[in-house]
Amino acid sequence: MTQPATVAGLTAVFEEWTKALNTANLAVFWGYFHAESETLDEDYPWRMTKAEFMDHLDFHTRGKGLWESFEWLPREVNVKVWGTTGHTSGFATFRGKPRDAGFRQRFMGFTQTWVHANGGWMLYSWHQSPLLGRILHASPT
Repeated sequence: MTQPATVAGLTAVFEEWTKALNTANLAVFWGYFHAESETLDEDYPWRMTKAEFMDHLDFHTRGKGLWESFEWLPREVNVKVWGTTGHTSGFATFRGKPRDAGFRQRFMGFTQTWVHANGGWMLYSWHQSPLLGRILHASPT
């Protein structure tokens, strides 16, 4: 399917990508990551390649999985496109129920860099950071 290099086109891709993550449709989810993509996730302190990030998420979903359920909910999403470069940013809540513990929520900010080539969008960079430091350790007034 051809995806236009427009804000509307990238918005539709972002929504499909988010739905794929939240429904565990990993073929679609990973299909948007470029082979040379990198991810800086909020619960892992180093930059990861696509293969490393796949392994990181597989740890949480292997076999029965560590989670009964989870959901990544983006909020206040901003989408921009300059030629063949796209940018999505906003805030997100990761919420879920681990199999062996109570309900958890993590609040974070995120940015993503997308590139449009060969008729479609590919995710090159995804960075998420927890908001806790912004809330608890804001600059003194």
